[in-house]
Amino acid sequence: MTGAVRRKLESRRKLMAAARKLFVERGYHETRPQDISREAGVGHGTFYLHFEDKLDCFLAFTEEAAEELEVFLEAHLAGANSLEDGIREILLAIFEYSDANPGVLAATLTDVSVLSKGDTGRKMPADRWAESWIKALEHWKATGEALADLDSRLAGYLIVGAIKQGGAYGFRQKLDRDTLIDGMTRLFVRALKK
Repeated sequence: MTGAVRRKLESRRKLMAAARKLFVERGYHETRPQDISREAGVGHGTFYLHFEDKLDCFLAFTEEAAEELEVFLEAHLAGANSLEDGIREILLAIFEYSDANPGVLAATLTDVSVLSKGDTGRKMPADRWAESWIKALEHWKATGEALADLDSRLAGYLIVGAIKQGGAYGFRQKLDRDTLIDGMTRLFVRALKK
């Protein structure tokens, strides 16, 4: 690897770390490209070598976070032997990821329509997360554990919304984590189980 390539990778890494920090702390609208550059310790022009604009940078941040969450989900799902176990493990993975990365899920689950009027052409984390649920639901339908006529796509998106809102409610009300996970698991199993 040449020195120029190494420097470019390092400047992108710094920008991504700075963007993550600022988007979580300030939110999308209160974070400017020059703030990200300053936080990263690079020149403002360097930002535009890596990203078209702030939205492009935000979407790169959300993609990175979605990939990290995927790792948590896959590790937890590997040991799940039933629909109920799978749901519980996915919820545990989500809360573990959130604990390890405070504020990241809330920031990345911002609806793109709040950020841009046009189609970004990229998947948002909520879509990727729903697809993980859709895949799991299709598996549970195939094994006969979930309702055969379940609309997995609709259910996947509804579950993501329920977790986002239920998790936020649980956080604000300082609900016990196990109680929250047990309640969500019970609700989802009752809605999905054959």
